[in-house]
Amino acid sequence: MSSVDYDVLIVGAGFAGSETAYALAKKGFRVGLVTTSLDSVYLPFTPIRAPFPQGSLLAEVGEDGLKGWALHSRAKYRLENHPQIFLLQLSVTRLLLEGPAVVGIESWEGPRKTARKVVLAVGSFLAPRLYIGSVAEEAGRLSEVAYPDLYRHLEQLGFAFSSQQAEVPEQDGTPGYRVEYKVFAEGEWEPGSMRLTRLEGLYGVGLCVLGQGSYNQMATEGMRLASLL
Repeated sequence: MSSVDYDVLIVGAGFAGSETAYALAKKGFRVGLVTTSLDSVYLPFTPIRAPFPQGSLLAEVGEDGLKGWALHSRAKYRLENHPQIFLLQLSVTRLLLEGPAVVGIESWEGPRKTARKVVLAVGSFLAPRLYIGSVAEEAGRLSEVAYPDLYRHLEQLGFAFSSQQAEVPEQDGTPGYRVEYKVFAEGEWEPGSMRLTRLEGLYGVGLCVLGQGSYNQMATEGMRLASLL
């Protein structure tokens, strides 16, 4: 493409995606950071624990035991105010392709965004089922929507997936819950390069490729991907 919107477009603004965006922006990259909800950017559902990865956004804004909206507001402020980061609230439905290469995304709302490289950092939001007691819904965390169209599109492209599950305990009046979700199957993701090798220009980071991990680990992985791009 002769002209693109961003150098790197990141789908998912949790810990892994946000850390990737922040590290790339500090290197001068123009980054589009896409989330289904700006209210869930860098939002932990359990307290964070020090020590934090050196050089990370988490180390800049975090304190041992901090959780929820306090951390979210600090991190979102840093991300929104970086001149190289563009936070976008869009529901990604498909990848834009030119032959075997990924060149951007399509959204349910309509806008298409293009980039030289695309990163999937969609966490536990691929085909998730969330259980609270006997109630089940399609969500990756409490009150957070999934990526059903993107998941079906990835399946159509030939990607294979395996199942994972995680539990979040009850805390401060918030009910505990269990979530089952899909992650890219072994062989789809190359740990050294962090590429999703079925397509050119496509990368994966965070829970959607690792399956499990702490907030500190997701931050570290985000910075590692930024060093590779």
